[in-house]
Amino acid sequence: MKITKKKEIAIKTSDSELTTLITKQVDSLYSVYERFDYDWIEFYADNYTAIYPNSQIQHLTKDSLKAQWERIYTKYDVQLIHRGRPTIIPSEDMAISYNTFNEIFINKESSDTIKNIGTYIINWKRQPDDSWKIVFETLQNH
Repeated sequence: MKITKKKEIAIKTSDSELTTLITKQVDSLYSVYERFDYDWIEFYADNYTAIYPNSQIQHLTKDSLKAQWERIYTKYDVQLIHRGRPTIIPSEDMAISYNTFNEIFINKESSDTIKNIGTYIINWKRQPDDSWKIVFETLQNH
C-alpha cells in the first residue's frame, strides 16, 4: 500500500495585493479606534510586543491592553485630530505599516489637554486563519 502525501501549495500574495490589504486593515483599525470604545483591540494578536517611549520592551496581551485603555478612558476623553496615510512595507506573511497621528487627551476633571503627536509603527502578521493581527507596535512622539 502506497501512502501519498498531499503537498500544500502556498499561494504567495503579491506585494501590491498585500499593500492594499494592509492599508485596508490600518484604515479599519482607525475607523474603529475613532469610536473610542474597545473594539479596536480585536486588531491585536492575543500576545504582542510593544516598545513605548521611555520604557523597556514589553510582552503584552489583549487583556492588558484593554485594562490600560480602561484607565485612560476613565480619566480622559480622547480625540483623534488627524492621522497620515500609512506607508506599507510588505512581506509574505508579515507587513510593517507606519503613519503619523495627532490626537489629544482631555482630562475629564480639569479639562487640561495633552497633545499626542507622532508616528505609529505596527508589525502585522498573517494568522493561521488568514486574518492579519498586530504582533508588534511602537510609536515615536514628535
